Amino acid sequence: MKISSLVVHHNHVDNNQTDGMERAIPDVYDRHIDTVYRVCYSLMGNKQDAEDAAQSVFVKLMESGKPFADAEHEKAWLIVTARNHCRDLHRKWWKKKVVDLDPSTLELVGATPLESRELEDNLRKLPSSYRLILYLHYYEGYKVAEIAVMLKLNPNTVKSQMRSARKRLKLQMGDEGYE
Repeated sequence: MKISSLVVHHNHVDNNQTDGMERAIPDVYDRHIDTVYRVCYSLMGNKQDAEDAAQSVFVKLMESGKPFADAEHEKAWLIVTARNHCRDLHRKWWKKKVVDLDPSTLELVGATPLESRELEDNLRKLPSSYRLILYLHYYEGYKVAEIAVMLKLNPNTVKSQMRSARKRLKLQMGDEGYE
């Protein structure tokens, strides 16, 4: 997925945007496409839908012309927008899909390929809200309070969902020392 295709196919963006914003879009895209794609993939369940959703998130960014206070605000906006967009797509489709996390991401946590595959299979079985919270915490490094703000949840709800997700994973994986 290339940023040039986003710009070419979405020329209807408000012409009142500054050149600075138009120049910044490729930089924002390069910095955050992996995160946005992974959030979309974790909620959509397949590569094609995740790519479409991620592209739509960056189109929304272009259309919004939204200024950000800092890089964290920018990243949080993109994550929340990705989550909301994927939820909207699910509502339209009236069905839930099983989610897959990229195996290369799973290998980053130090698991062997077999353990990564088992973890991936078990993550796929979790509800999407659990998957998203685990992804943001373990793969993106966000703290509970930050996740709560992003997802507009009470921090205790985030903690509870993380605890429930870990408990489910542990049970699913046969209590073999996974935490």
